[in-house]
Amino acid sequence: MKFSVVALALATAGSGVYGLEKRIVGGSAVSSSAFSFVTNIVIDGDSSTSVCTGALISPTVVITSAYCVADPISNKALAPNRIAVGQGKISSILGTAGSKVELTKVLAAGYAIPQAVNVHPGYNSIAYSDNVAVLVLEKPLVNATSANVGAKIIKKPSTTTNAAYTAVGWGATSNDGASYPDQLQQTTLAVGSKSVCSEIWAPYTNLTNSLCLAPIKSSSNVCSGDGLLVKVATDQSVGLAGILNLVATEDDVPAVKCTEEGAVDFFTTFSNYVAWLTQITPLKESDFVSTASFSYDSADIGDDDQSSSESESDSDSSSEESSLDDVDSESSDASRSFKLAAPLVAIASVAFGALF
Repeated sequence: MKFSVVALALATAGSGVYGLEKRIVGGSAVSSSAFSFVTNIVIDGDSSTSVCTGALISPTVVITSAYCVADPISNKALAPNRIAVGQGKISSILGTAGSKVELTKVLAAGYAIPQAVNVHPGYNSIAYSDNVAVLVLEKPLVNATSANVGAKIIKKPSTTTNAAYTAVGWGATSNDGASYPDQLQQTTLAVGSKSVCSEIWAPYTNLTNSLCLAPIKSSSNVCSGDGLLVKVATDQSVGLAGILNLVATEDDVPAVKCTEEGAVDFFTTFSNYVAWLTQITPLKESDFVSTASFSYDSADIGDDDQSSSESESDSDSSSEESSLDDVDSESSDASRSFKLAAPLVAIASVAFGALF
């Protein structure tokens, strides 16, 4: 196992985090009204402007990744005046992904500077530990009310192999990060086996605050902080499972390309931080923890390659805007057997090195 040049950039460049564009690659469009709690978080970097995804758990409290709002060297929270929070498509505001846009332009579009930025004290950008943060807003965003901020944290997310989740985000939609979408993007992920995931990233063996998933199509995946993991409950409310922490392959931690064959995704699970959230916000547990029931379809992991030895057919869903009722349609239609491709099955046991 080796650490990629991306990891080295994070460890050595003070503004390195800002250059890593956030994206869902090869996803499909979904109605943003179905996920009215999803936010954009715009970061004013030294040489570029970056975007990542967060979720409103109350009209004035946003949960996201620490990676999004922390300095990559000190791991401390960025100053609030370098961050703007808003909702809806970002393409008309930022234009080309990775370019530099003055934050005043973003604020003029209805975004707000947070009143407080709270990065978990255990966060470490090299060890990928406690990758969670909370932004507190002075007042609700436009149209953000208790009535439509309907997402609550899932108390016990399923860890059963093949259990299907949906990841959503507003980040760039290609590996080169060239452009932002006009519609919220989604992709379907399935829980990977503990043994295989631990071979990819050794610390996962002993983690209780992480969930490992893999894309059901190798051409569609979350990337670099743009993955909010959700699940629709039986009562049609939406539960929050976690936020993307790391995309990795057997050779690269993190992965150089998020749609690499064999890439798996490690998410920080929000349920492990309920007590911390009650300490740093005015919220009570009952305010943001779901009591709904969740039924998990099975979504088998595979890849997009077709060969003469494969008889199964794959009918891709249309990229037209979806309603909440069919958010999980990709997972319910999946018909491939659980696999992480040959390179993952044949992973050699490698020591994680001197990182820990």
